[in-house]
Amino acid sequence: MKYIRKEHTIMTKTMKKFISLFLSAVMVLALGITVMAADPDPYTITINKVSANDKSAHNYEVYQIFDAKVENDKLYDFKWGSGVDGDAALTELKKLEDFKDCTSLPDVLAVLEAQADNSAVVDAFATAVSKHLTSTKKEGAMAATETTTNIGVEKTGYYLVKDTITGGANGQEGAVSKFMLDVVKPTTAVSVNTKAVVPELDKKIVTGETRDVKNQASVGDAITFELTSEVPDLRNSGYNKYCFVMNDTLSAGLTYIGDAAPTVKIGSTTLTENTDFTFEKTTATDGKTTLKIVFKDMLTKAQTLYGQPIVVTYQAKLNEKADVTNAGNPNTANLIYSNDPSHNYTSDEPGNGDPTGKTPDKETITYTTGVSVIKVDENDKTLRLPGAEFKIDGTSSKQVISKTNEFTPDASGTYYKLKTGEYTEEAPSAATEDKYASKTDKYKLVENTTLVEESESVVKSAVGTDGELTFNGLGAGTYTITETKAPDGYVLDPTPRTVAITCTFDSDNKPVWSYKLDSNTAVPNQLQFKVTNKKTSDLPKTGGIGTTIFYAGGAVLVLGGIVLLVLKKKGSEKE
Repeated sequence: MKYIRKEHTIMTKTMKKFISLFLSAVMVLALGITVMAADPDPYTITINKVSANDKSAHNYEVYQIFDAKVENDKLYDFKWGSGVDGDAALTELKKLEDFKDCTSLPDVLAVLEAQADNSAVVDAFATAVSKHLTSTKKEGAMAATETTTNIGVEKTGYYLVKDTITGGANGQEGAVSKFMLDVVKPTTAVSVNTKAVVPELDKKIVTGETRDVKNQASVGDAITFELTSEVPDLRNSGYNKYCFVMNDTLSAGLTYIGDAAPTVKIGSTTLTENTDFTFEKTTATDGKTTLKIVFKDMLTKAQTLYGQPIVVTYQAKLNEKADVTNAGNPNTANLIYSNDPSHNYTSDEPGNGDPTGKTPDKETITYTTGVSVIKVDENDKTLRLPGAEFKIDGTSSKQVISKTNEFTPDASGTYYKLKTGEYTEEAPSAATEDKYASKTDKYKLVENTTLVEESESVVKSAVGTDGELTFNGLGAGTYTITETKAPDGYVLDPTPRTVAITCTFDSDNKPVWSYKLDSNTAVPNQLQFKVTNKKTSDLPKTGGIGTTIFYAGGAVLVLGGIVLLVLKKKGSEKE
């Protein structure tokens, strides 16, 4: 009996241990089931960015407007959701014509059901309730480069999605979607497409049938610029008014031709200034000119003209401030537009505080070049000669920028004159003083840039005190440069020099210039060539040994003639 009791005691302890382990396992499983069942967001709303032009980052907030139960995939037993103050929302809705008689949530639901296909009524509902949202919400971010984001929600019901722009790699190049509404049910995947309207703008230089972002031209040439866009689709967009403003900035080297507004077309219809758009032209102190075109009542136009091309054309010309380097003369345009349909816009042009988007800047560049002439002594080609004048004629040379350097005596100047006629900022030293015209005289540099204009395609200009003259503002073509006045003490060299300039563009749209002087090989760098002159003292002089002999021989002949004449006369008297 004692043995049996001992065995029973062991079995009892074993059973207790087993039961204890079993209960522990059950508790763990139950705990696991509880964790799984406690998933707070069993439903997902997927938001899709539709516009490829939208380069901004967004944040989406999801609010439950109506809570509801579900049976057979249908919602019933509606009540105001956790994301809205129901009483305040109802008061706000009663301000709207379609909801003015509503006294309860069922009344609101009845209007929504009856007007389900009327986007204006639905949008007005969303705007009204958005003014009374609570802090209870779910959020999801979408980076500028992303096109979708998923947001989990806890319950079924009717949800409002609110969009805000949080930034972008290229600035505010995007738009806020109007409020989005959708129903969350257990058996239906919820996918919401954004309703953002993001227009775009392009800009080109028009040459014949060619449209490009770059060109080459001469000073005075008329250049045609073209801005293109499209009437945005603003149907059911939620905007109360829509701003659509084109801005175009011409660099200092470009001058807008005339005072009239550009030609503005939608489709084949030419718009009328002050009726369909306003135009403003301003020039800043830095020489840049800004053009602004404000489209009037774009929201109304877009209801029927959406998708139609918008084309704006105008002309400008290169002027005396044209940049002849590879920086060129840029012309930059962009488009400013309304980008928040929940905002109350009051004008065709945005004011302070009005949210707007901006398209990326579109730039065209016009390039031009030049040719330099250096006047030197024929016997000493390092000796520069001031005082000469040249003319240039040929392709597009009716206007040319004449650039010379004038060095004037000035005790505060920074330049010294060399015996060659050149100037340097390097002060003379004991080792170099023999190269200087003076060790103490200083000069000030004055760069003279002048637009030289003639009635024909020939312009004239003089070299500077350093013997150099640059004809800038030349486009591709063939030119003839001829000396018209020699320096004092020198003989004119009337030989015309022919300069052929060509231009192509590399893969980065930068100009590749080529210059050819007379029959020489073309060179890639801006042409600089020398024209020599003989001194008048280098010509044969009166009184030289040759003429002395000539005069002496002539005198002998004359004297001999006189003697013969006298002898002949005496012979006649004797007869």
